[in-house]
Amino acid sequence: MIKKLLAFCTVFIAGTAMMMGQHANIGMLGGSMPNGWGSDVDMVTTDGIIYTLNNVVISVPPVDPGVKFRQDDAWSMNWGGSGFPSGTASQNGPNIPAANGTWDVTFNKNTGAYTFLPSGVIYDQVSIVGSSSLVLSTADGITYTAENAILDTGDVSFRINDATVGWGSPSFPTGVAVLGQSIPVLGNSYNITFNKNTGAYSFNYVTISLIGAGVVNWDTDVDLSTTNGFNYTLSNFTFAGGEAKFRLNHVWTWTNWGGTDFPVGTGNTEADAPNFVIVAGTYNVMFDRISGEYMFMDITALRNDFSASVITVHPNPTQNVWNFNAGNNSINSIRIADVTGKEIFSASNTSVVDATSFAAGIYFAKVTMGNASQTIRLIKN
Repeated sequence: MIKKLLAFCTVFIAGTAMMMGQHANIGMLGGSMPNGWGSDVDMVTTDGIIYTLNNVVISVPPVDPGVKFRQDDAWSMNWGGSGFPSGTASQNGPNIPAANGTWDVTFNKNTGAYTFLPSGVIYDQVSIVGSSSLVLSTADGITYTAENAILDTGDVSFRINDATVGWGSPSFPTGVAVLGQSIPVLGNSYNITFNKNTGAYSFNYVTISLIGAGVVNWDTDVDLSTTNGFNYTLSNFTFAGGEAKFRLNHVWTWTNWGGTDFPVGTGNTEADAPNFVIVAGTYNVMFDRISGEYMFMDITALRNDFSASVITVHPNPTQNVWNFNAGNNSINSIRIADVTGKEIFSASNTSVVDATSFAAGIYFAKVTMGNASQTIRLIKN
């Protein structure tokens, strides 16, 4: 019996060790930590995503302060950030400027989000419930946030702790939540903010930006605009030329897109995807967040004797036809290409294009009037 018990314990301990070994080891170190930069203080995790370390004593030295997170006691994978007591760490980021005190630290390995809370302080938990569910983060117990939160279409509300009734309102994407109401959310990815004291909330589309030596530099993001959270644009921007990438929410820990094709291509989200090279010039940029398709349209050729606002098209997006309108001008020809640049339609002296046979996606129409032309982005649903 004793031998069987010992054998069982041995198997149990070995199995536990194997389960723990499945998760990456994340530790903290730095000039403001008790062990300095010499050794890591290991954090604790149950899922390999959220790591915690309680009662961390921070003492800021006059020289070489700050802290960092790193994996497996090696600098090949480390995270730093500029915010305190909360922020989003990025790979090889700066030392986190932690302040004197005793802190409970939380770090999300997937998103890079971190918080330093005074030890012993317990804040209310705020979550989103309904058609989607997730837990928000906070650094002060008042403002709660979630970045790149993927929500389904439906009604949601903010729930505080284990309350049976949530907070919301009929207003979307911003409003002031009241007890007993819900928010009609449209399916998309959002950066969410909720103020527990005032009830004010916002569901903002995630940010897509261009960054790189070919844009400004590798420390400066240039944001694209969006009206639907899926299609992003940047108008009339002059690029110096060089390497660049698209990225989400200004950090490398979220999705970023690279590639080898220019001016038209589909972004690659693999970790080792190459930077694409922008040829110096002034472009209108179009990017599809879902497919990763992008296009840099050289607008030099569009600077001609008619305004870029002359030609309009409706409906756009469409399921059936596109109607082109050039005001008092006559349209000589319409040529439509897909995102690869392949021409799939061409017609003269027409203002209507039947799109029923087109596959759903993004297209570009070059509309010619006399010696002038304009390129318009089209969407087929």
